[in-house]
Amino acid sequence: MRVRSFRAKLLILLLGVLLLLEAATLAAVHLAGERMLRKSVAEELGVGSRVLDDALATRGTQLSEMLHVLAYDFGFRDAVASADIDTIESALSNAGSRVEADFVFLISLDGIVQVDTSGSALEGQPFPIPELWAEAETERKASGIASFRNRPYQLAMRPVLGPQPIAWICAGFEIGEATLKEVSGLTSLDVSLWSSNAAGTPNVISTHSPEKRDQLLAATRNTQATSDTQTTLQLGNSTFATMLHPLATSDGSRVNALLQRDLEAARESVREMEMYTFIFSIVVLLLAVAAAIAFSRTVTRPLQTLAEGAGRVERGDYVSAIAVEQEDEIGRLATAFNAMQLAIAAREEQITHQASHDALTGLPNRTLFLDRLTSAIAAGKRSGATVGIVMMDVDRFKEINDTLGHNFGDQLLIEIGRRLSQTLPAHETVARLGGDEFAVRFTAPDASRADEIVRHFGAAFEAPFVLGDVPIEVNASLGIATFPRHAEDADTLLKRAEVAMYDAKKNQSGFAWYEAGRDEYSLRRLTLMMELRQAIGRDELEIFFQPKIDVASRRPVHAEALVRWNHPRHGRMAPDEFIPLAEQSGNIPLITRYVLRGAIRKCAEWERAGISVKVAVNLSALDLFDAELPTYITGLLSEAGVSSTRLVLEITESAVMKDASHALKVLRDLKHRGVSLAIDDFGTGYSSLAHLKRLPVDELKIDKSFVLNLADSTSDDFVIVRSTIELGHNMGLTVVAEGVESAEALRLLHGLGCDMAQGYYVSKPLPADLFVEWMEAAGRPA
Repeated sequence: MRVRSFRAKLLILLLGVLLLLEAATLAAVHLAGERMLRKSVAEELGVGSRVLDDALATRGTQLSEMLHVLAYDFGFRDAVASADIDTIESALSNAGSRVEADFVFLISLDGIVQVDTSGSALEGQPFPIPELWAEAETERKASGIASFRNRPYQLAMRPVLGPQPIAWICAGFEIGEATLKEVSGLTSLDVSLWSSNAAGTPNVISTHSPEKRDQLLAATRNTQATSDTQTTLQLGNSTFATMLHPLATSDGSRVNALLQRDLEAARESVREMEMYTFIFSIVVLLLAVAAAIAFSRTVTRPLQTLAEGAGRVERGDYVSAIAVEQEDEIGRLATAFNAMQLAIAAREEQITHQASHDALTGLPNRTLFLDRLTSAIAAGKRSGATVGIVMMDVDRFKEINDTLGHNFGDQLLIEIGRRLSQTLPAHETVARLGGDEFAVRFTAPDASRADEIVRHFGAAFEAPFVLGDVPIEVNASLGIATFPRHAEDADTLLKRAEVAMYDAKKNQSGFAWYEAGRDEYSLRRLTLMMELRQAIGRDELEIFFQPKIDVASRRPVHAEALVRWNHPRHGRMAPDEFIPLAEQSGNIPLITRYVLRGAIRKCAEWERAGISVKVAVNLSALDLFDAELPTYITGLLSEAGVSSTRLVLEITESAVMKDASHALKVLRDLKHRGVSLAIDDFGTGYSSLAHLKRLPVDELKIDKSFVLNLADSTSDDFVIVRSTIELGHNMGLTVVAEGVESAEALRLLHGLGCDMAQGYYVSKPLPADLFVEWMEAAGRPA
């Protein structure tokens, strides 16, 4: 497809606009001419109708005045009185000839025609137009148009007084072609007159030619109108604007005048005007085309220079300036273009740097790090050198952000990047991969170089970071992976160093080497997260119960509900394997409701079987964000017929601290409904005693990490457990120790006044049916 140049497009646009304006002008002139023509013709027809009416009225006045003079002539009155017919005929003929009347009648008072100058043998006959006679008797005179001898006539009547009327005289003339030609000469219109005779056949008088007269008769044969009506008629090859003008008649007959204007003849003047306008427009258009061509050349020449400059910029030439010797808008555009070249060069350099460096710390980003790592691995394949990665993640960085603010966290990341860059050798690449993750790429003859890199990392975190006069101790978790030992490409090596780093963070070991198979472990976790929601629907979860005994009586009083997952491939899975996954994926509320429903139903079954024991269920942090949970629990208890005092809900300190104000509202709602509350894993959270005092709890569960070594005389756990028991009792709480693994631990707890104990020494978690058997063997509580 051919591509037109800008100059051609501009020229086409200008010519198109000019042609459009030309066409619009001619169209406007034509439409205006047509409107003017229609208006002019309509006015001509209206004037013609008034001229016709005036001509007929003038002739009627002449008739009436002639009769008036004749009626008052003494000799004529004497002849009428003496019935001198010869004298009367002579007087009537003389009077009619003076006004060109076609006839003059003398009519007796009883309406009989006595003298007729037309020779139509009406003498001795009644006057043929009784309507005019009636008007004359009433008004003492009459005039009007009427059909006489099947032709339209203008008539007038006057009485002959002596001094009372002794007779009537009537004169008339035919409205014929002479009259119409007279009107046509005055108006330049074609005038026709048609009327219906007694048989209903129209009689036409017209200034038209005979053939057009016949066409006119055919076109208007059935036309009726009571007022002026304008229309268009086609007669032969000519089109006429036509006005139908009904004439007022004295006898009720239909007499219509048609006034017509040949539109083609009328258009001659309009066409002449349009022709002059068209010629003038063509001349102007040719001049405008010449000007458009010159203008397009003027505009496109500097634009071509700008296009050439843009091509140089496209090829990467930001130095050569564009020279346009103009001071108009295009000259200013060229100046702006030159400035843009310099700005693009500066921004390109800046963008190149930003694309490969972290905006906060200024260190290489993940893209540049992977690029350098790929290059190092390629060189290592040739030289046999070891290429390694150390990935670092700041421990508890989210807590630092939440506590001290994101601005403080950003300043900490900047300082960490600066220290790493200063501490590590210059030839090593230090990069920030995102968030609080940093990485170092190193090259060494063997993998032992990684130990030195780890020591450099340790040196960077030995001194506290002081930001805004606030010193803060920062620890990090490191993951190490090397080529070719752990991976053959950069992406896999980075991924495995990240796996090692998460192992170090999980085990709190500071750093860890990548271990083969850990990738599969991560994939297994991801798969479990996706399968967990389906497991609930497939009823793969099972509730176990672990008894809690009264320390003093050694009798079971509570049962803690603990969930297990009977996985179709991995077998029975402990809560530590999938509960954290459920919390991460947001599925923990589904598991909580599953356990609540099952535990309350079992409690109802046991109560009906005579086993009276409280059931404890663990709540997670996400459960405390569920405002509908109290209502849901109440509904379960009511449905099962179990008292709310039979249910204990265990919440960890860390769960409460996620959103203390909201958690407190939910806990108070549950407490108001009669449910008992317990703080689980007490001593491992971060809550203050003042906050603990505000919680509406009934029990305090000492974390098993303090109870497992209770019998060790060298351990401080004994003091912690004793203090916790005293604290709980002073606050009016029941104290439960979990993790009781020996008889000695149970004995010491009894001595310290602990209320309840739970652990493998008492019983491990049991399925519901085995739990019932264990309860029966242990003895039913009172």
